[in-house]
Amino acid sequence: MKKRLLAILLAALMLSTACGQSAAEETAADTSAADTAADNAEAETALQDHLPEKDLDGYNYRMMVHGTDVHKADTYIEELSGNLISDAVFNKIAAVEDRFNVDVTLNEDFSADAASIETSRQSILAGDDAFDMIQGHDLNMVGGMLQNLFYNAYKVPYLDFTKPWWPAATTESMTVAGQMYLMFNNISYRNLADVRIMFFNKELFTNNNIAFPYNMVYDGSWTMDAMLEIVEKGYVDTNGNGERDLTDQYGYVHGDTFYGYMEPFKLEPYKKDKDGNLYYELELERISTLAEKSYALMFGTGGFFNSKETYVVTREKTFAQGTSLFYYDKFEAAVTTYSNTDILYGVVPMPKLDERQDSYHGGGTDRPIAVPVTALPNLETVGLVTEALNIEGYKQVFPAYFETAMKSRYADQTDDAAMIDIVHENLIISFTYLVGDHKSAYNCLFADLFRDTTTPGTDVASWAARKESEQIARVETLQEFFEENKD
Repeated sequence: MKKRLLAILLAALMLSTACGQSAAEETAADTSAADTAADNAEAETALQDHLPEKDLDGYNYRMMVHGTDVHKADTYIEELSGNLISDAVFNKIAAVEDRFNVDVTLNEDFSADAASIETSRQSILAGDDAFDMIQGHDLNMVGGMLQNLFYNAYKVPYLDFTKPWWPAATTESMTVAGQMYLMFNNISYRNLADVRIMFFNKELFTNNNIAFPYNMVYDGSWTMDAMLEIVEKGYVDTNGNGERDLTDQYGYVHGDTFYGYMEPFKLEPYKKDKDGNLYYELELERISTLAEKSYALMFGTGGFFNSKETYVVTREKTFAQGTSLFYYDKFEAAVTTYSNTDILYGVVPMPKLDERQDSYHGGGTDRPIAVPVTALPNLETVGLVTEALNIEGYKQVFPAYFETAMKSRYADQTDDAAMIDIVHENLIISFTYLVGDHKSAYNCLFADLFRDTTTPGTDVASWAARKESEQIARVETLQEFFEENKD
């Protein structure tokens, strides 16, 4: 997908600059065009799917989506509206329906309680064949998994988790002893919308003679220390009152939540041995290092950490109004907030902890899907349609979402496209966060250290000691579940 997106963007740039070229420049442009065509061909080959051409004779594939109308619209749209993203969701469904002669519908019978999957749980336990796919809030879906409501995705025909439309890092994270019951995917675009990413203000960077961080990402030197060096240059007491307040300029502003914050550093405490057995191990030294660097980022010279009470105000009055170099936010903010401002922004991944870390990742949340055990009589059909919907979401909805998020920000369009690809292709939905019962380090460490206290600090060791026994017990409970369901 990365090559495909970049090839399209480069082709557009070449068209916009081709007039008035010298012969040498025209030759170079021809060479670039040939390379672009080759990249496109390679990318299209990679996107070719493995599904058979099959007539499903009008089968009704029933989606069960627990959530608000917004969550449903991420997954299912009934008619075209002229909105680029919504129409892509509609076209995703239409493409699958036309290809396989299937009717994709939204089952509303069990969705009365948007906050839980209780009605669907009762239906499954009663043995009702009421839906083929269920989607819901991530932590609520874990409860269903532990009650054996869902089928092991590795046993569902046609689901190929080696393909680019399945997030590889997340699939690896979710797999235990050959089992995975919750699937994070592109049937909904929520995984892209909710991935956390570092936004930066291009105008402030330029005005302060700071180079955009793209090249550091490319050469592997984009680390917490590199970011801190930039952030420390960012504070300006704009109103001259000698106090740090929301009218000042900052190098970095952090919201009150920490969803997806630890995932990019790959410090999962719920670990798996070579046989797939779970055990608990907190990497105290590196997590302590992360806490110290994060504290400097948020509470140091250039940082600002806002409370719950000022969260929306801070987003609107700092980054969106041009008074912060960096802001860590959902990618969705590019669509819902920043694209409606005059801010010229770029995006980069969360930095590495240090150069020992081998790759960049995006931490995120999502609304996973699962195949209910009641779907077993139609498992082959369910697998085929589920895979097809995921493929079309990846091919059609992802590009539409990117285009909407980054429209009119195209001065560095190819770089921003590459950054989004790095984050999306290395998206991690944390196993620790998902199954940690709201108590793991990924769920609450930084909230406890920085937010829910009157004296923010970095004492990870004391926090870990208080949590260790209950965390070990939680991992043991999970291990029992996977042992019981092992073949």
